[in-house]
Amino acid sequence: MIRFMPNFESKRWSMKSQRTFEDIDNLKCFVADKANLFFRFIGKQDRCFCSIDVQLIHIDRDPLLGWKNYCSIILDGRVVGFCGE
Repeated sequence: MIRFMPNFESKRWSMKSQRTFEDIDNLKCFVADKANLFFRFIGKQDRCFCSIDVQLIHIDRDPLLGWKNYCSIILDGRVVGFCGE
């Protein structure tokens, strides 16, 4: 079970927006689909992401939530969220 927390300016809203996924592949597909939806909404049809574009950078342990295998989720050079077990 993988936990996902988006990277919003408000940490409270980020914590309220947490989701869980069965595996990393589902998480990566979700992040890419959300980015594609956003870029279509603002009229940039030429921007398209797939799960391969989503990178995970291992950070060790989260000091706030205590998650194991804590990672930053990077898409297009920006941190879009965090995940862990």
